Amino acid sequence: MKGGSGSWRRNGRSSGLALGAWLALGCEGGLGQSDAGMTAPTADTATGSQDSAGSDGADGSGDGVDGAEPTLTEVLKSTVDTGSTGEVTVTVPISSERSFMVLGTTETNARLAILAIDGPDGKRLLQWQDWTSATESLTNAFWATAPATVINWPIRAEDPPLVPGDYAVTIGSYKVDGLTPRPNVPVTVSALAKKDADLSAGLVKVVIVWAKGMADDDALVAATKDAVDHWEEVWAKAGMAIEVRYATSDLDPALPYPSAASGDVLAAASGLARESEIAVLIGETIDDDTSQYGVSGQIPGPLGVSPVSAIVIGWIANAGGDGEFSADDIRLYGEVLAHEVGHYVGLNHPVSKKYDYWDALTDTPECDTEEACKASLGTNLMYPVSICDGGTCLSTTVLTPGQQGIMHRYTGAL
Repeated sequence: MKGGSGSWRRNGRSSGLALGAWLALGCEGGLGQSDAGMTAPTADTATGSQDSAGSDGADGSGDGVDGAEPTLTEVLKSTVDTGSTGEVTVTVPISSERSFMVLGTTETNARLAILAIDGPDGKRLLQWQDWTSATESLTNAFWATAPATVINWPIRAEDPPLVPGDYAVTIGSYKVDGLTPRPNVPVTVSALAKKDADLSAGLVKVVIVWAKGMADDDALVAATKDAVDHWEEVWAKAGMAIEVRYATSDLDPALPYPSAASGDVLAAASGLARESEIAVLIGETIDDDTSQYGVSGQIPGPLGVSPVSAIVIGWIANAGGDGEFSADDIRLYGEVLAHEVGHYVGLNHPVSKKYDYWDALTDTPECDTEEACKASLGTNLMYPVSICDGGTCLSTTVLTPGQQGIMHRYTGAL
């Protein structure tokens, strides 16, 4: 049950998932998630359409909270043990909420994964067996790559909307190979549930954490704020606003690539986040690589402190490698931020770098050649590689209605 997260790298600018199996899928480079990277941002600016009402009533109908402000409630906090089978099922109570997020962490070096979700009627809604050998990616929750796992449910418009009752979420514990069950592992489990009357408008809160000394670089601070402004413009087309706060830290600016071995850094960064904030850690490089733009700790990423609860950004790559931010660099930097946090709120690359693996959405074409994918997906914000010509990379700003729906169903989007 191996897997990964997402990243984006310069020089062909690739982005992708970075832990375990995702890497094998060929997400490399530029904007993206943890080790699978995304290759350079791409094509000309285009607008994404607003998320239309999904099967769960994106207009807020039928949820009993019409007109109410979005709220986030902790509905579960417990320490459990995976027992002799290496599996444990926890109960998530739901009343009128729209979505929930379950986070499991362990202080051991075991690897955790989500195995299944059952509805209040006992019907199986999601199981790992349907996805680990598929050619589509829905979530990284099935991959046992870290001492933490997270699932957001529902994910897409076609997933069954929540109904009142108890949902059962099963977590598995594994040895460091991510495949062999490891029994009797203590797991701390928490669950957040969101009430939200409107899935066409949302707000994501972010804290940008400066690694040691980064806040003293006036040019970097100014470029980052300009990049955040562009990120805000990109996400606004999807009906999503951002609220950004800044914080300093003593974390080493030579950032690690998100992995089980570097979880202490991501945990420290996420420890600076306030309630419902996503931590974005900005340093000089990622894994000593001056071409790596950024990497998300997980897809989706959790709210709260954990070894996967942050995004890392290397500013040198985003400045073009020369340490000087041009206007084009700042635009790309903003799209890197939009892309990486896009991973964090649940978005996968629409296609892998090898053009043989896709996301689980029906409105992102399943192209299978470089030229076909550039033509049909090249301007998509989550495209796995950047498309560059003469040193200038095209803009990636499009989000399909299906992608927008995933963003708005993220439990931390209020």
